Amino acid sequence: MKKLTKLTSLLLAGIMALAMLTACGGIGNDAATAKFEAKAEQAYMAKLNDAFGKEFKNDDAIKNLAVKHIEAMASKETLSMDELWAEEKLTEKTQNWVMICYDVSQSNGKAYVKSSYEAGKAETITPDETTIKAFLNLAQMKRGQVGNTAKFTALGVGAKTINGKTYVAIGFRVEG
Repeated sequence: MKKLTKLTSLLLAGIMALAMLTACGGIGNDAATAKFEAKAEQAYMAKLNDAFGKEFKNDDAIKNLAVKHIEAMASKETLSMDELWAEEKLTEKTQNWVMICYDVSQSNGKAYVKSSYEAGKAETITPDETTIKAFLNLAQMKRGQVGNTAKFTALGVGAKTINGKTYVAIGFRVEG
């Protein structure tokens, strides 16, 4: 009976050790990961605010949609145009849209390669101008689908680290 108890204790200890070592999508240090993700979000928000000429705060609903979309697309190497974007309808004329940032130089219009940062290797985070311009062009098309008088009323950025790589999705709220 004592051997069974010892065996059970060892088995439970092993399971607990494995649970502690299981990756949760971060880079090993949750505080460092959160700090790096916040840094990425701030860099992209600054770039978007410059592009829009306004001082938007990072909208929580758009940020959450962005992070969920990154998580949903994490296992894919490339994304189609439909997979690049996610939509959340709030009302008939109010929608949140997010786009995963992609590497323009590696994408071909049919397959979009997600861009990412590695915390240990990225001294600074510089949002790609071409990706921001592509986002703005596509955002105008999405706005046109809502109506000619539709306005952008909020911006948001979400960053998520998965297997050591930090992905960013940027988004907006359009009301019309």
